[in-house]
Amino acid sequence: MIGAAAGLMFVAALLAGPTADRPVPAGPAAERPAAGGSVDAVFPRYLIYLHGRIVQEQQSTRPKSAEYGYYELDKILQAFRDRGFMVTGDMRPRAATVDESADQVVTQVRKLLAARVPADHVTVVGASMGASIAFLASTRLQNPDVRFGVLGACLSENVRSLVDEHGIGPSGHLLAIREASDDLSDSCPAWKADPKQPNLTAREIVLNTGLRHGFLYRPLPEWLNPIADWADQKE
Repeated sequence: MIGAAAGLMFVAALLAGPTADRPVPAGPAAERPAAGGSVDAVFPRYLIYLHGRIVQEQQSTRPKSAEYGYYELDKILQAFRDRGFMVTGDMRPRAATVDESADQVVTQVRKLLAARVPADHVTVVGASMGASIAFLASTRLQNPDVRFGVLGACLSENVRSLVDEHGIGPSGHLLAIREASDDLSDSCPAWKADPKQPNLTAREIVLNTGLRHGFLYRPLPEWLNPIADWADQKE
């Protein structure tokens, strides 16, 4: 197992923004387990967190919404680290588009896979605008083993719109969590598995915290625990 400091340096190098000629760094994640050894003993679980729009707009890791209070980005990232994940959650530039950001996520995931990290040890978690980025990255990756978690977005409507626009929907293992009181997704039809999407294994959870869209502003156990268990393959 790699040490925490070395692991954070390694994941930072792997998940840095794309450059044309940056080689995949050598390190512990490039090794394979010995015969009979556990994959989990060699490979940590990597989690790419994609924050909501307010972080990007205010260029702050603790922006304040008049409706929902503070968005606690650092606390969210630390909560996942406390669960044992190697986490990256860089702030996007103010001008970054969903399209550009999805391309960067695809590059980040492919770097991990090129370093021989198993696809099922990679999870992309997106909240609000970050969920839109995660959906699009999943559609572009088309890897049935990568895991995704989306917060505050309608699963059924996003799958439908991606198929309409791109001719193909998301792929991978995807957990969508939305809040019943959230007026941004309150008209969302319940998810039903689509046989036309054979590479997508999806599940939906609807919470009742009463916090509307603000439920994703802080690391509430109501959403963080299911996402962490999903990423850790406990669900």
